[in-house]
Amino acid sequence: MRASRTLAFIVASAILMTFGPPAKAADWYTGVPADGPPIPRAPRAAIDIALDGTSQAAYSATVIGTIAPFTPMDRSGFRIRGSGIVGTYQYNSTDVGKVNGTLVGGSLLMGYEWVFRRATAAIYLGGEIVNTTISPNDPNNQAKGTSAGLKIAGDFFVTPTDATMVAGVGSYSTNFSSYYTRLKFGMAFARGVYVGPEVGALGDNFFTQWRLGAHVTGFKIGMAQFGAAVGFLNDRVRGGGVYGTVDTRLTF
Repeated sequence: MRASRTLAFIVASAILMTFGPPAKAADWYTGVPADGPPIPRAPRAAIDIALDGTSQAAYSATVIGTIAPFTPMDRSGFRIRGSGIVGTYQYNSTDVGKVNGTLVGGSLLMGYEWVFRRATAAIYLGGEIVNTTISPNDPNNQAKGTSAGLKIAGDFFVTPTDATMVAGVGSYSTNFSSYYTRLKFGMAFARGVYVGPEVGALGDNFFTQWRLGAHVTGFKIGMAQFGAAVGFLNDRVRGGGVYGTVDTRLTF
């Protein structure tokens, strides 16, 4: 009997050593698998803050809050996402000259996020409200006022190897058919920190803009992770320029 128990223990130990424990979920922002002992309390919420500016006097600040109500954020599950944006811009009108515009908007989306060892992917759907004010009044501006519409958004983060990453975000709203996309490629500069090129496109019924630049992603201090990007842009109406973006993510 003792020999049988000893044999069973040896077999069970061999199986555990061969296959190991289940793979841990990758970090959402950096894609690097967690190391060390399990986190006592995995994050269930995240706040993303992005500041963006261009040489064409367009500036914006975006705040996105994501909640995982049923499972921790390092596991696949249902998500609730709310966002807000404030932006300012300028353009020249043939009727009134220089016009200053201010955009304020918000959205409430629901979706699902899939979390794998080397990748995450999420998709969201919900509603959006946007208000645009301009000064002085431009009678030809069709975007001024308040509008509501449907919005779909998605994002993914993949680390094909320990030294590479691919990440992307995208959204589309029925408010003036507005869209935003950003795609990043990176090589590991340090553990969990990636540098590389990025491309982007944004626009609506009234403008189209392309971007090409370089980014740094994944600097981490405590619960906060940081990223930055700089590059060139081309606007269909206003021509070429430069842009800069700073990202911050907090999990708790």
